[in-house]
Amino acid sequence: MVIANNASAGFILGTLNRNINKKSKASGQLSLGEKIRNAGDDASGYAISEKMRVKIRSLDQADANVQNGASMLRVAEGAIQSQINLMRTIKEKVIDAHNDTNTDMDRAIIQKEITNYYNEINDIAAETTFNGKHLLLGTKVDEAVKSWYKLDHAEKLDGSDSFNFVSGSESTLDGQTGPFALFGTSTDVPSYDGYKINDVRLLPQSVTGTADESRVIGVNFTTNKNGLNNKAFKIVYPEGEQTFVFTYDMSANYRGTNVHKVDLNSESAVELVIRDLADLISNYVNVDYDSKYTGLGTKKILLTTIEAGAITDEPSLYDVVGVDLPGGDEYTHAAPLPDSMITHHEKHGKDGDTATWNIDLSGYSSAEDLISYFKGKAIYHSGNGKYYEFIDSSKSPTIDSVSKISGATVIDLNSIRSAVSSGQTVAKAFANLVVSKIGSSLAEAVTDTSGQVTGVNIRATVRGTEGNSQSVSIKQGDLRDYTLDFNSILGGVSGADIPGKLNGQGFRFYDATDANKWVNVLFYDGINPNDDPRPASGGHGMDIDTIVFDISDVDSVDSLLKTIYRGDGDKNKQGLSQFLANSSQNFRVAADYTAGTITIYDNRKYTVLNGQTEKGAKIANGVYDNVVNDYRNTYVNDLVIQHTDKSSANIHVRIPQTTMDQIFGYKVGAGSLDDYSVMTSEKREFLLGQDYPTPIQGALDKGIQYLIDANTLIGAQIVHMESADANIVTELENTTAAESTIRDADIAKSAMDLATANILSQSAQAMLSQFNHSSSDVLSLLQ
Repeated sequence: MVIANNASAGFILGTLNRNINKKSKASGQLSLGEKIRNAGDDASGYAISEKMRVKIRSLDQADANVQNGASMLRVAEGAIQSQINLMRTIKEKVIDAHNDTNTDMDRAIIQKEITNYYNEINDIAAETTFNGKHLLLGTKVDEAVKSWYKLDHAEKLDGSDSFNFVSGSESTLDGQTGPFALFGTSTDVPSYDGYKINDVRLLPQSVTGTADESRVIGVNFTTNKNGLNNKAFKIVYPEGEQTFVFTYDMSANYRGTNVHKVDLNSESAVELVIRDLADLISNYVNVDYDSKYTGLGTKKILLTTIEAGAITDEPSLYDVVGVDLPGGDEYTHAAPLPDSMITHHEKHGKDGDTATWNIDLSGYSSAEDLISYFKGKAIYHSGNGKYYEFIDSSKSPTIDSVSKISGATVIDLNSIRSAVSSGQTVAKAFANLVVSKIGSSLAEAVTDTSGQVTGVNIRATVRGTEGNSQSVSIKQGDLRDYTLDFNSILGGVSGADIPGKLNGQGFRFYDATDANKWVNVLFYDGINPNDDPRPASGGHGMDIDTIVFDISDVDSVDSLLKTIYRGDGDKNKQGLSQFLANSSQNFRVAADYTAGTITIYDNRKYTVLNGQTEKGAKIANGVYDNVVNDYRNTYVNDLVIQHTDKSSANIHVRIPQTTMDQIFGYKVGAGSLDDYSVMTSEKREFLLGQDYPTPIQGALDKGIQYLIDANTLIGAQIVHMESADANIVTELENTTAAESTIRDADIAKSAMDLATANILSQSAQAMLSQFNHSSSDVLSLLQ
């Protein structure tokens, strides 16, 4: 008998084992909820899943970090807001203190409040923490800001004299180190004063003054004594009148005031009576008339006015008139002297000629030729001591547009251009302008036979021969000035190289009468807007004004000169012209953009030097100042918020330090909060700032802006944190979902697989049991 292997049973056994494995796997997936329980389930899926799980854990921590960072920033934000509120209160108190209804005692009380507010701000900065970490005290230098401090003496700014703006030969003057160039010369009077008025030429006298002529009134008494008896006449003069009456009865009374009786009995002949009358008249009107008897054998008197000129022909001022004196009431009647006896104008009063000087304009055919000659010159009239100075305003801001003689009447020649353009001749336009400024009483246009204006006559201030002692001349004012020719100074330097060439360079010029009073001009190729405001120079007996120019945008001599003269409205809010006008300095400045020159001149248009300084006004290379450069550090708290799993990829949070020295921007040791008090007007103005004439931001506004900027920065960083947190959450959700897809079990599928494997394994077991039973039967037979 042959017993063969049961192949079917073996197949069933293999199937059973596979189903048991499937059942085990499915039950494992259902119990863990994962379809990948180990690397054996899915090697590549397991690797991807594990990396994703690491990423998920990292993202969870990053999310927590960012949320903590945002919370920390909100703590800092709230603290700084409290500081801003305190600064607002401080500003309110400073405004209160600046009101002059407060006494010094009131201001002292206000200052105590302000000091406490300052201390509270510092306390907030020192005590604001998060998890024990100080937030508002910086741990890192953010920037080295240019700062300043003041000395009690002036010293040269290192390297500022390397560039030759000035070629000077005076090595030392007034204890100052040069070399200096001078505004004046040794030939000035006084020496080195620098100011003078030069004679150009005398105008020719075209008319000689002649004397005025007096009026002569003749009275010819062509009758005998009886014909003159009780006849009256009056002599009129500016101060009043005198009346004379011929009479035989000296006891008679005549009506009126200032009535004088002429005694007909005093002389035997009427001629002698008339002679005596001339003497009598002299007694009463000798101030106004010269009374003369014409001589023996005549009956005539000549009255010559002391005053001369045409005015004496006025009857209300000078005359002889017969007058009726009424009688009655004990008064004797007197009849008027017949007018036929009176010659009212034996000789007329006549005005004499006025001395006149002529300006000949016949040689000028164009307005520009005439303007070119007269600009900067002046007509000087010795009679009234006045100057009439010509300028050309179209040349502003050149020196030609500047008056150079103190007290002069300024005549702007620019108006001649428009007058000529409208059809007037050059001579007529000039003559009309001069007459309008000098006045028609002293000036008149001269015309030829055809009516064309050929010149201007300037008359003496008085008529007659007295005017012959006067003179009219052309003069020219010469200011106490110094001109810098930048075309020559910068010869060979291209426009783009000018800022670098002049960087850190400057010059200074000194007052003619005060060696401790000067102006510094300093150039920089760029100024950091974050630098501390430069304090005013001077003090300690020194009157110093310093202007600093940012010439980083200059690209030519023309733009350099415009920046120096007027500023550029951006980096340089004002130029040297406005700067000097707003200062106590005696200097002013003019500029010629075409010629490339800057002229510095003393605004005192008269001689000033009387030993106050060695050689008057002077100029030198380099800057001497008592305000010195320094640097102070600004601090931030630089914190790392780790929001990724890479050390190099993180968020740097910067929280500015908000102690008072950082808010006000002073260097500890060089400055203190005492500089920010309300006890003096200057300090209050420093705290509040000004809008005019030069806008200056107050220290309080600057400090408040510093805190606002700090909080704005923190707010922006909070937004950054919130955005980073949102990104982390999104990445976390997506990574978690992706990892779940790879690793997590499909419960329905696993349950189905389990059920299927369970059924199949039970069936296989039943079949194997049947096969085992058959084998047992065979064995039984064999036994």
